[in-house]
Amino acid sequence: MGTLLVLSTFSSCDTEELIPSYVYIPNISLDTDVEQGSNSHDIVDGLVYCDGILIGVFELPVRVPILEEGKHTITVVPGIKKNGLFNKRVTYPFYSPFEQKLDLIPSAIDTILPVVRYRNNITFSWLEDFEDNAISVEKSGSNTTTDSMFVTSNPVHVFNYDGIDNKYSGQVDIPSEFQIFENATVQLYDLPRKGVEVYLELDFKCNTEFTVGVYPVTGSFINGVPIVNFYSTENDQGEMQWKKAYVSLKEDINNPEYAGATFRVFFNAQTNGSNEKQLFFDNIKLIHF
Repeated sequence: MGTLLVLSTFSSCDTEELIPSYVYIPNISLDTDVEQGSNSHDIVDGLVYCDGILIGVFELPVRVPILEEGKHTITVVPGIKKNGLFNKRVTYPFYSPFEQKLDLIPSAIDTILPVVRYRNNITFSWLEDFEDNAISVEKSGSNTTTDSMFVTSNPVHVFNYDGIDNKYSGQVDIPSEFQIFENATVQLYDLPRKGVEVYLELDFKCNTEFTVGVYPVTGSFINGVPIVNFYSTENDQGEMQWKKAYVSLKEDINNPEYAGATFRVFFNAQTNGSNEKQLFFDNIKLIHF
C-alpha cells in the first residue's frame, strides 16, 4: 500500500500541468492616411506570435492561450480571405504587423486591440472612392448592352454614409431582360511582375453576380481575363449588404503571354430576368509593392 502511495505521489508531481496565460483579441482595426483611402477592411484572422514564435492562426474574435508568464512581446499579423474565398485564408502583405509588450499572468486574461497600417513601401496605383463626384471607369467590352454606372448620394446606398467623408458611392442599374454591363478603368496600369504581390480591394453590394478581371493591353486585339466571380449580397430579408473583397491579380498578370502588357481592371455582369439588377461599389484600391 505504501509503494502505491509513493508511486501515486511521484506521478502527480511529474505530470503537473502548466497554467496558460490568455490574450483576448476581439478584432483588428485599420488606420489610414488621406492618400491611402478608406480604412474599410475585412481582417478575419490573426496570426499570433509570442517573442517571435508562432502560437497559431486564429479566427477573430479569439482568446489565445499562451504557456508563458512574465514580460513578453505579442505580435499579431492580420489575415484576410483571398479572392473572397473562405478556404483561402492568407496574411495580407500590405498590412503591417501589430506588436505589444505584455506582462503575462497565468490564468489571467489580457485584452489587446490591435491597430494596423499599410506598409510604407507600397504603391496605390488606383484609388476610387467617388468622393470627387466623378468616375474613373468607362464603358468597355464589345458586347456591352448597358452602361449605367453613376455616382449616388443616396444615404441608403452610400458605403458608411456620414455626409462628410462618405457622401458618394458608385451605382449601376441594369435593366430587365438579357443585359451585359461592363466598365473598365480609363487608365492603363503598368503593374509589377516576377511574382510581386498585386491586389485589388473593393467594397461592394449587389443583388446579382458580377465578375472582376483585367484586360492585358499588348496591341489592338484585347481579350478580357476574368479572375473572380462575386455573388448577390442580399440577406434573408432581401436587403443588400456591403462586403469587402481582396482580389489577387499577380497570378494572372504574370502569365508569359502578357509580357510587356499594361492592364485595365474591369467589372462585368450578365443578367437575364424580369427585374432590374443593381451593383454598388466603393473604396476601390489597386495596390502593389
